[in-house]
Amino acid sequence: MDTVRSALSGRKPTGGDQADVARANYTLEIYLQSEVEDALPMFARTREEVDSAVDRLTAAAAGFNHNPAMHVAERPKWDDMPDHELRLDIDPEAGMAALRYFGPDDPAGQVTLGEPSSARLYRDIDSATEFPTNAAITLDHLRAAVHEFRESGGRRPRCVEWQEADGW
Repeated sequence: MDTVRSALSGRKPTGGDQADVARANYTLEIYLQSEVEDALPMFARTREEVDSAVDRLTAAAAGFNHNPAMHVAERPKWDDMPDHELRLDIDPEAGMAALRYFGPDDPAGQVTLGEPSSARLYRDIDSATEFPTNAAITLDHLRAAVHEFRESGGRRPRCVEWQEADGW
C-alpha cells in the first residue's frame, strides 16, 4: 500500500525490493494517428519503451494526421479526460520538435521555448496553426522532456524552457 501511495504522489517508495520500485513507475500513454501507422495507444513504462516510442513518433512524423498526445495513466481524470497533456510535432528533416503542455504546473498551457528555427512545426495540425518560430527544440531535448514527463508523473518537464501559449 505504501508503494501505491508513493507512486501516486510522485515519490519513490522507500525500502522494499526492486519489484516495488518497478511497480512505482508511471505509465505513459501515447496516442498517435498517422498515415504510416495507427497505433492507439502506445504504452511506455520504462526508459527503453519511452525511447522506442519517441523513435516511432519520429519515424511517423511526416504523416501525422493529428498531434500526438501523451498522458500519464496514473494521474487524475476529469469526466474521463486527463488533467494534464503533452502534445508535440516533429520535423525529422530539420531534427527539431516543439511541445505544448497543460497540467497542474500550468493549466493555461505553455509551449517550448527554443532558438528561432525555420522548421515547420504545428501546434494544431488539423487547423495548420503553427508553433511560434522560437518554440523549436532538438530531438535530444524532445526525448529528455518525454522521459521527464513520464518520470515526474505528468508534470511539465524542466529540462526544456517554456513560454506562454498563445491559445491552446
